[in-house]
Amino acid sequence: MKRILVAHDGSKASEKALKKALAIAETFDSSVTIISVIPELYLTELMEMDRTRIVDTLTEETKRMMEKIRKAPKKVKSLKTLIRQGNPAEEILEAAAKMKADVIVTGSHGRHGAQRFLLGSVSSKVVDHAECDVLVVKK
Repeated sequence: MKRILVAHDGSKASEKALKKALAIAETFDSSVTIISVIPELYLTELMEMDRTRIVDTLTEETKRMMEKIRKAPKKVKSLKTLIRQGNPAEEILEAAAKMKADVIVTGSHGRHGAQRFLLGSVSSKVVDHAECDVLVVKK
């Protein structure tokens, strides 16, 4: 187990998943890549300008979250972060395939609400379609 991909959306479940992934990485001397996906917004009642503002806000929030994760002390061989925009499940699966991940670690449920990432349904899609093992961490 040399390459671990962690799906992270800032939720308590994804924080727990990150801690579990880091513990596994320390035990097995694995590299860790953390991915956070900014979902595309298809809210037809929003004007394009409003949609752009929401995406910009989510992007800035995600950058701050990933920077905080990068700066926290860790005992892992290598840690990388990725920020993608699109369908969360598809982006996670694509990143896992590209990096030839041995395991994807994800929380069981993500954040909810208009400005939140949706990971609850994402984790089940990742489990169903991943080419590698998936560890779903309960909150």
